[in-house]
Amino acid sequence: LPPVLRRALLARPWSGARLRWKHASSLKVANEPILAFTKGSPERDALQKALKDLKGRTEAIPCVVGDEEVWTSNVQYQVSTRLGGASNRARPARVSWSLVGAALIRAGHPWTCCCHGADPDVGRVGVVDSGRLGQGKTVIQAEIDAAAELIDFFRFNAKFAVELEGEQPISVPPSTNSVVYRGLEGFVAAISPFNFTAIGGNLAGAPALMVRYG
Repeated sequence: LPPVLRRALLARPWSGARLRWKHASSLKVANEPILAFTKGSPERDALQKALKDLKGRTEAIPCVVGDEEVWTSNVQYQVSTRLGGASNRARPARVSWSLVGAALIRAGHPWTCCCHGADPDVGRVGVVDSGRLGQGKTVIQAEIDAAAELIDFFRFNAKFAVELEGEQPISVPPSTNSVVYRGLEGFVAAISPFNFTAIGGNLAGAPALMVRYG
């Protein structure tokens, strides 16, 4: 540091971190209620409609490098035997080692990602039915994992990220200890399990939140 700036910082306790994060507050969050999908309920009707739509199509899934969709000729079908008969549930493009390397390089550059929190009303029944067909789960098992637990991950991650801003080390006069928080640097290569939507979403979602939170 230049001598003038160094003397100015040492002349009084530095409050840069405290001023930078003074907007921090605690978010009030609660666990997402688990829907029962009882007969005649709105969520059950929506679930049946979503299931009919999913059973009628094969979902094509590309590889994603940065914000670019990459389609490869090497594909593999996911066959579902749920709810009577075998059908092609999804057609994912298989990733190559060169694409993995390209994705890691792209992830090392600055990118924009913003976590707006979990909205339980957006795509819930579609995610639940995908868990039923793709992972062989019951309605309640898919509701607990793909919906409620994933929503909780995003809600509580946002809460803990906000509360992290208020944490500062103990200071003993005349010294002032402080921490300036900034976004996660580098990249995180998250390999999600095939059978838990919530864990897969959290593995990628938590680092994405912290990349831009600082």
